[in-house]
Amino acid sequence: MFSSSFMFQKPNSTIRIFDRSDYYTLHGNDALFAAKEIFKTTSVCKKIGPEHNKIDGVILNKNHFETFIRDLLLVKQYRVEVYVNNGSAKNQDWNVEYKGSPGNLAQFEEVLFNNNDVAVESAILAVKVGSEGTSKIVGVSCIDSIKSIISVSEFEDGDSFMNLETIVVLLKPKECVLQVGEGNTDFQIVKQLMERNNVLVTPKKKRDFSTDSLVQDLNNLLRFNKGQQRNSQALPEINLKRAMAATASLISYLNLTASSGEGGLFTLEEIPRNQYLRLDAAAIKALNLEPSGRLGASANSSLLGLLDKCKTALGKRLLAQWIRQPLRDLALINERHEVVEALVADTDTRSTLSEDYLGRIPDLHQLAKKLGNKKAGLQECYRIYQCMMYLPLFLEKLNALAHVPAVKAMIFDSLRESIEEMDKFQQMVEQTIDLDSADRGDFLVKAEFDDELKVLKSEMDDIENKIQKVLHKAANDLGMESGKSIKLELNPRLGYLFRITLNEEKNIRNNKSYTVVNSIKGGIRFKNKNLEILNDEYLSKKNSYTSQQKLIVAEIVETAAGYVPPIKVIGGIIATLDVLNSFAQVAVSASEMYVRPKMLSNETQELRLVKVRHPCLEIQDGVNYIANDAHFTKDSRFHIITGPNMGGKSTYIRSIGVTALMAHIGSFVPCERATISILDSILARIGADDSQIRGLSTFMAEMVETSAILRTATSNSLVIIDELGRGTSTYDGCGIAWAIAEHLAKNVKSYCLFATHFHEITRLAEDVPSVNNFHVTALVDEKLVLLYKVKPGICDQSFGIHVARMANFPDDVIEFAKQKQAELEDLQGAVFEGSDNPEKKRNIINDGEKMIKDFMEKCTGSNESFTDEELINRVRNLKEEVLAHNNPYIKALLGMS
Repeated sequence: MFSSSFMFQKPNSTIRIFDRSDYYTLHGNDALFAAKEIFKTTSVCKKIGPEHNKIDGVILNKNHFETFIRDLLLVKQYRVEVYVNNGSAKNQDWNVEYKGSPGNLAQFEEVLFNNNDVAVESAILAVKVGSEGTSKIVGVSCIDSIKSIISVSEFEDGDSFMNLETIVVLLKPKECVLQVGEGNTDFQIVKQLMERNNVLVTPKKKRDFSTDSLVQDLNNLLRFNKGQQRNSQALPEINLKRAMAATASLISYLNLTASSGEGGLFTLEEIPRNQYLRLDAAAIKALNLEPSGRLGASANSSLLGLLDKCKTALGKRLLAQWIRQPLRDLALINERHEVVEALVADTDTRSTLSEDYLGRIPDLHQLAKKLGNKKAGLQECYRIYQCMMYLPLFLEKLNALAHVPAVKAMIFDSLRESIEEMDKFQQMVEQTIDLDSADRGDFLVKAEFDDELKVLKSEMDDIENKIQKVLHKAANDLGMESGKSIKLELNPRLGYLFRITLNEEKNIRNNKSYTVVNSIKGGIRFKNKNLEILNDEYLSKKNSYTSQQKLIVAEIVETAAGYVPPIKVIGGIIATLDVLNSFAQVAVSASEMYVRPKMLSNETQELRLVKVRHPCLEIQDGVNYIANDAHFTKDSRFHIITGPNMGGKSTYIRSIGVTALMAHIGSFVPCERATISILDSILARIGADDSQIRGLSTFMAEMVETSAILRTATSNSLVIIDELGRGTSTYDGCGIAWAIAEHLAKNVKSYCLFATHFHEITRLAEDVPSVNNFHVTALVDEKLVLLYKVKPGICDQSFGIHVARMANFPDDVIEFAKQKQAELEDLQGAVFEGSDNPEKKRNIINDGEKMIKDFMEKCTGSNESFTDEELINRVRNLKEEVLAHNNPYIKALLGMS
């Protein structure tokens, strides 16, 4: 056994599992955690160990182990360590055999994927922070293990690391390797940044970022083009010193140089930060771009879920990438829109691609990766071959759209050229792999390659003929039809078995001549003695055949690895088509069809949406969505929206943000018409949640996010702010909200939607011409009726008490609230003659406040010394001067109205 102290010297996010050959065990808190996750109860745990030091233990079978591993690494983003015993039964010596983390899945790929196409992203980031004078210089490196790409960047940043957060949002890494140690004062700040973006942080020491062997490592890992010098020292990216230190840490952490199979597989590129819209983490959350993970949340509650009609794992990964990487290039955006438009117009091509063609394409990027690192076999080669054989039909179907320039350039021509490059690969497979056996799931080299293989193949064929006779005999015995109601099934691990449907199980029930092996969705698998004997012989011969063909298989895989580049290219083209076809599917299946937005250069500075809808909300059952307009021009940039809670302010401003983003990723949009100038960023400050993971209060969290907006936004940014200033006192909150609104409107001049409950801020429109007031409408009679329509003008009253009544507050609470409202009504809420007209009320208040200011200055402006009686008389005279103007607002304040 091992001591209990050994078990707990780790964070709770690391799970230790012990491999005992036939089963697996977990101990201590890990056992309790696994029991709850897998069995939903801790009663399966047993106390184990010496009497004085017992701990909880739980046993997992192979299926439980594999399911648990997938959940830990792909969903919960935990680390996993698997231990094996290198000692004897008595003198146990447990050592780590396998380790995995969300960004390092290499040692668990067989368990996680097992030839299944799973749309899993596994990018891992490393960050190296340095200084030059007063500036921070950040170097980052990101490795995408599926696409085999090393992406690097180096840039200046501030104390809050806003530029680094942009990179994190752009790349969506699962894990971040971060230097820790003395002198690294930025560790905690960067760690908090990663954690609020749901990135697991792995601390590493300074020595792990050493670049001593980096050039040699890159020479081995990178794929160089024909004729290109195999020297990474000549690449421009090598001059990014901190980014290269980050790259060195990832190569070490992922142990990429340990296996020669990784050689020549990777490409090195600089992250094209200026190619994409800047999104902050708040925008990702505020616009519901990705699933929240909340229990019971529907797929359509996020933009990713709504747009994901993809049929391939390739497409699903690319869609998730596009949503975080909206384009800023007008030509590229229009190209995507042109393809979507063609697919929307051609119903037959669109539906056939979705229903018949795309679903047959395997995960070519995963298969290319296996080929490249020499972990593939005949099965992977055969899957690629099948795909290549199928692609000409794909091209034939796409020919209907080949007249569309964007379809021809982006998809048709590129796909045709890549298919032609794969012609010799197909010939090689046909000449080397036994295709008849492969069709049955048995992956063998053709027997003519070796005399020993010929003998073994002849013996295997003879056994198979005998097995067919056993099938016929069993069919007669059970009164069933051979090959129809009772069939032979060849399982890669178990060999030959009989199979019948679940409904026919009664035919073998209580029949001692037959033994059930297992029951699956496809039916009952079973065997008899004769089949078992022949199957054992067959598996023995097959094992011999597999051993004999190993060298030939290695040569086939080595040759196939040379086709990795065109396989990756084909995968990228298919992924692009899958996503654009998904956009078209969503556009035509909406309750009201989406439209193609008219995209303009950023110099035009116009954003006009006619009857814009929120795509995720309108699709919900029972929702009759009220569409609204939004119009921004050079002279009308800042929109203040007021109105009752639950009246639709937040939904309205979110719908504009989501629609703008959809247009920039190439999707059609939920409007009647849309004209959108190219944006450079979408920034948001919505909601007032405490940020527990950061240790920040509601107010501090919104100040941090708003500060980032003020530093980042430009005149081409779309800024969305909702209910700013609720986390502090009313006066502080109103003052800060006003100052921020005025700065954005006067200085930044970005497109801005500013929803607020501070009605005072609407007066900003009097001083800044580009500010316009809008309000969501409501009717008040006996009860509040929300109309969800956005109209010009201000909302000059609060509906809080009406909303409380809608929420069924007790009557006595409502009445008490009314009393308190009257007592605490702020000065702007005073009622007087003319206050029923918002514009007239505003002018009366402005005049009154000027008089009050003048009164205060006269009271404090004299240096003369007065007696108490003289002072009282002076104040009385000044008061009479003010009252002589007969201002209704001042009279109301003094209780004279």
